[in-house]
Amino acid sequence: FNKTTSTDNLPKNEVVQETLLEAMNSTSLNITFVPGSIKIKYSPLTTTAPSTNSSITAITATPTTTTPTTVESSITRRLTFRTTEETFTADLLNLSSTAFRNRTALLKSNLEPLYKNMFPSLCSFTVISFSNGSIVNNINLEFATASAPNKTQIVNVLVQAVSNITVFIIDTDSVVVDVTYNFDKIMSRVSYLLPLSQTAILCILIFTGNL
Repeated sequence: FNKTTSTDNLPKNEVVQETLLEAMNSTSLNITFVPGSIKIKYSPLTTTAPSTNSSITAITATPTTTTPTTVESSITRRLTFRTTEETFTADLLNLSSTAFRNRTALLKSNLEPLYKNMFPSLCSFTVISFSNGSIVNNINLEFATASAPNKTQIVNVLVQAVSNITVFIIDTDSVVVDVTYNFDKIMSRVSYLLPLSQTAILCILIFTGNL
């Protein structure tokens, strides 16, 4: 370069090296260059050293906090009662039958709102089964344990609502909670005792001369 050229107008040392390297790669002359041997002996400019500083961004892992799930305990009460003036049919024993589904819907629509209104802690109202005599209805009532009603309270809800229920007739004396009993056995026992009573009455009438 011209000695009178100011340093501001001189190309950087790196540019001179890169220009020569490009010329080496594009020349048609049979000359072999060693790229690493290209050095500038003297220059009024300083060579910019490659930067060795690197920016490192620290990533801090955020700890995951697992919130334990609280499961509220519940208690199930078995409500049993008899409806009169109805005929029990065998298809009520089949949980998938139309008769079972229809009667289940009938009980839920008429009784579940009563218990839900009286006991907000009611979690579920599930019709379990039916049996003979006229029709015995077995229902599971699930309550949150902390605010579950006692057996007497459960019975009273149904007994007090009898006058407002017109789609079926509830025998109030048959309403029990968590008591398993078989109406078929009760009725067969009554049928067995009845002839004995009639026989005793007949003997009394004969003995007293009133027959």
